[in-house]
Amino acid sequence: MTDPVLIAKRLSKLREYVELLRILSGHTREEFINDPFVIGNVERYLQLAIQIVLDIGNHIVADDRLGPVEEYRDAIRLLGQSSYLDPDLTRRLIPMAGLRNILVHDYLEIDRGRLHALLQDSLEDFELFATQIGRHL
Repeated sequence: MTDPVLIAKRLSKLREYVELLRILSGHTREEFINDPFVIGNVERYLQLAIQIVLDIGNHIVADDRLGPVEEYRDAIRLLGQSSYLDPDLTRRLIPMAGLRNILVHDYLEIDRGRLHALLQDSLEDFELFATQIGRHL
């Protein structure tokens, strides 16, 4: 059985990171791209936010026995298939697992312009995740 207190604590932390990312998203594209301190903070808080989404997903998938998880994206996919998340949100969150790997392992040079665009367009997805998961607690 999924521990609602554990999930609620993680959702609270997710909301904290999203708020910090919102503050950092207030920079213009040019300021953002040229400030290594802003980039570093965004990368770290984004990594932590994505990791919380994946941790919650893995926790629920394991506790509810929703299916096997071989890759991080599988947990999100299974939450969508099990109606924890709506299909549109599921589709938007799945690529975040790949971004998490890039942020953690520094596989590739991160496109700062793309990262700025993500901050402008995708922070709401973390909030929707928290809301949709919260309904199941």
